[in-house]
Amino acid sequence: MRWLVAALLLWAVRPAAAAPVEGVRPVPLGTLDGRGQPADPRVSPDATAVGFEFLGAGGETLEVYWLPFDREGAEPRPVVPIRSADPFSLRPDAARPVSEGLSWGPPKRGRARAVVAATRRAATRGPGQNNFDLFLAEPGRRGFLTEHPANDAQPAVSPDGSLVAFVSGRTGQGDLYLYRFFAQGPTVVRLTREPAGSELYPAWSPDGRRLAYVAHLGGQDHVVVVDGVAGDAPAFRDVTPERRGSCLAPSFSPDGRWIAFYAREPASRRADLFAVPVAGGTARLLLEGGLPETRGGPRWLPDAAGLVVVRDDAARRNPLVRVAVDGGAVEVLETGTELNADPWVADLPAGWTVFWTAQGASGDVQKRWRRIYRGRLPRWERAR
Repeated sequence: MRWLVAALLLWAVRPAAAAPVEGVRPVPLGTLDGRGQPADPRVSPDATAVGFEFLGAGGETLEVYWLPFDREGAEPRPVVPIRSADPFSLRPDAARPVSEGLSWGPPKRGRARAVVAATRRAATRGPGQNNFDLFLAEPGRRGFLTEHPANDAQPAVSPDGSLVAFVSGRTGQGDLYLYRFFAQGPTVVRLTREPAGSELYPAWSPDGRRLAYVAHLGGQDHVVVVDGVAGDAPAFRDVTPERRGSCLAPSFSPDGRWIAFYAREPASRRADLFAVPVAGGTARLLLEGGLPETRGGPRWLPDAAGLVVVRDDAARRNPLVRVAVDGGAVEVLETGTELNADPWVADLPAGWTVFWTAQGASGDVQKRWRRIYRGRLPRWERAR
């Protein structure tokens, strides 16, 4: 009997499997290299560009850039253009608009579309200092979608590009609104109306019929799904009624069956990764101790079989891991980089490719600046 107990204990604490990421290399950022910290890389739906946030070296500027894949030596370009600059300024980088929270939309005329939250004037980064509105960048059009004294932020473009869900402080709390590109009536409509709470982190289902978000009420967070979000009578469902504590940004699986999210128990700083069926049911624990993304929810694999996230593991310098939605062992993805963050998986012609940020490669001497890396995911030898 003792040998059986020992065997079960060994199985419970078995080390995670490991697989090397192929062709790991940094993404050249041209004149931005060595001038600040990139974060939150996101590949456009048409797989032609990668967008990212860039925090300037002094910590006062924060901008969203996009970099095309199809032009060798291309320079990253800011999503929000610099309208005017003082050529005699001793600190030209400090006189730029602040932008954040990139959300890609479906391509238009064969080119990527993007919505961000941005300031209308040159500004410096800092809490409570700036007013944000939604800014659209697409072929033939660059300009603000909203204008309000309260902040509009966390944009999420619907899969068909007709709607933008966003968080606004217009009522004094965080409420969800919809910007409607082809509306017959008002272009901006309010979606949530909880007077004693706030709603954050909107995320669309792949078919655009549902929206998930985190509802904060009475010191507790819950993941809520809105069915028929674009209709006249949207229905709201709490899919995590048993949760206690805080929840972070949700994300739908590519097949629309699951919602992944991080959660913290009361009085705990550890973030655990969960997945809950969209149709309802018990949330499934996938990973204990993860590092949530800078923006948005956990990153799914294109076939919805699992996710690529970062494990909070100081001994291994926060490795990327691959986690199956149906449970099983966690697989460490060997990248040769340290202090990893913000993975994003894209289905490129060369195969599934993961983008992420890291402080540098294991043997690098200079690790002052973070960089964006990319590499091909190895084949996953497991059954669905």
